[in-house]
Amino acid sequence: MSPTNTPTRCRENSFFSKLTIALVCIFFILMAIISIAWLIMHPHDPGFQVTSLSVTNFNVSDSQVRGKYEVGLTITNRNKFKTQVVSHGVGVLRLYREEWHSMAAVQQQKRVFMEKLTNKSVKIDLVVSESRKKVVPEDLVKDWNKGVVNFNVVVLSVKVIFESGIWPSMDKLLDVQCTNLDLEFHSPTKDTGKLLGIGKNCYTNNVGGRT
Repeated sequence: MSPTNTPTRCRENSFFSKLTIALVCIFFILMAIISIAWLIMHPHDPGFQVTSLSVTNFNVSDSQVRGKYEVGLTITNRNKFKTQVVSHGVGVLRLYREEWHSMAAVQQQKRVFMEKLTNKSVKIDLVVSESRKKVVPEDLVKDWNKGVVNFNVVVLSVKVIFESGIWPSMDKLLDVQCTNLDLEFHSPTKDTGKLLGIGKNCYTNNVGGRT
């Protein structure tokens, strides 16, 4: 091996090391700039309101509450930039606060594109897939026989995507919780129920930051 090759290789190694360090520094500077920009823009979570709730094929046994649910939501973009809302995965149906609840599958993913400061309506279908508690409370059965049952609906892992100009989008995951919803079961067989009243606002929990 020629001795003259050693300085050349050292210079090459030094160049690649400096280039790597420079690229890493540029990456972190860009991430810092993007993070600061989104902090300044301060995106607000969308607002959610239940406008309708209906259930068909409703049936109560000793161990399970069955039915197909359709939840009507009005979503409000509170930001001066575009926002996407994507519902996928699972929901939870809760009755009597925490006394009984079951997991429910979201039948079809919904993707809602929203311009700045706008409202949009969306309907989400839920089908019960699993009961967490195997004994249905007696009060639930009594209220169902009387014709009114109180529900809480939670849609898990709703993805919100904020988009503003040239900046990379920012994502977050929310659980949307809609509580104290009274359904009236008015049919002779009491297998069909609809929401009483004009609807209620939901609240959100942040379960994931930027992805």
